[in-house]
Amino acid sequence: MKKIAALAFMVLIFALPCLAGAEIVGRTADGYIHRFTADNGQEIYFVSTSKEAFVQYDDVNFDGHQDLAVATVLGASNTWYEFYLWNGSEYEYAERWTADIVNYELADGKYVLSRSNDGSAGMLFHAQICVWDGNVLKPIRTMVSEEENTIVWEGRIKTETLNLDRLQVTVRELSDPVGAAEVLWEKTYEPLPEDPAVFEEMERHFWEGLRD
Repeated sequence: MKKIAALAFMVLIFALPCLAGAEIVGRTADGYIHRFTADNGQEIYFVSTSKEAFVQYDDVNFDGHQDLAVATVLGASNTWYEFYLWNGSEYEYAERWTADIVNYELADGKYVLSRSNDGSAGMLFHAQICVWDGNVLKPIRTMVSEEENTIVWEGRIKTETLNLDRLQVTVRELSDPVGAAEVLWEKTYEPLPEDPAVFEEMERHFWEGLRD
């Protein structure tokens, strides 16, 4: 298992572009402070857990201009990103109304998808569909797949039960980052699903109403 995790990590590392024009200029408790010189000569500073600076050019906001996607945390199955958007004269840090952007993908020319691999060969995950509002990235829908966790209160006694044989999947619609989220669909699977059709069902509900 450790060999598989190590191999996955190496594949992830080599898949990310490590660009010239970057150097370590300091340390923090969390990692290394990098200075990256972009193609326009602009110097961008960021903190990464890696000694190497993994940066790629990508049009993440779909405006026809290349932006910067900077990897800040690299794990065996997940990579966390920050974005810098090209505003016509320089790269500008992109704000976001979400805790993390993990293993990002671009979809349909308007959506940024974040999906973490939380274990069980990808069966456990947190996914978000995000859209841009100016230079702010906002989540509009989430899907969480996790082992069923039940909490029962009896007076001041809290009993929490984690069922490793039951998978709870919930899709929520977000109206704003701090308001209540509406549950669009949820389902419990027991035993844990192995049929690929199950994941197709999840994706169908995740994207329902967002795609023509």
